[in-house]
Amino acid sequence: MSIAFALVALILLPPPFGEAEAGAVSLDGGLTIEVVVEVDGPFTVVLAQPFSSFEQLPPTALADLGDGSWGGFVKLPTAENWNLVFDAIESDGTTARSGSANLIELGVDKVIVTGEPEESPDSGGFWTGSIWLVLAIVLLLASLGALAWWTFSGDDQELTNGRE
Repeated sequence: MSIAFALVALILLPPPFGEAEAGAVSLDGGLTIEVVVEVDGPFTVVLAQPFSSFEQLPPTALADLGDGSWGGFVKLPTAENWNLVFDAIESDGTTARSGSANLIELGVDKVIVTGEPEESPDSGGFWTGSIWLVLAIVLLLASLGALAWWTFSGDDQELTNGRE
């Protein structure tokens, strides 16, 4: 199952990195994204390093697209909101590292990485999710009212019967 989405958002990374963007390409066996990042300088290798709170994946080498842009496809094991860091390496071994950006910031559709669309405010929110809570509160109040009526009505008869 191959899914292609338009690149929607851009994020500006600190120098020597410029704009970076990503888009989902496929959801087969995880998530494959296409990443493009601008790099200013004489770098020979640019790597995309995906990581999450629990796991760090091996880096993916990006191809030189010309005009200072580097791009490629990064395969992720799950369709979650992974973070990416870019490393640019010069021929003498000097390395520059970008700040991290998550997939949503880079332009991947939020529905893909979270699995659920956001609920709009006018989609019947209160009654669809809270009807059982409202019914339980009404039943509890009715039960307490019946218990109070039964308790106080029984005490009046016993007190009047015992005095006479």
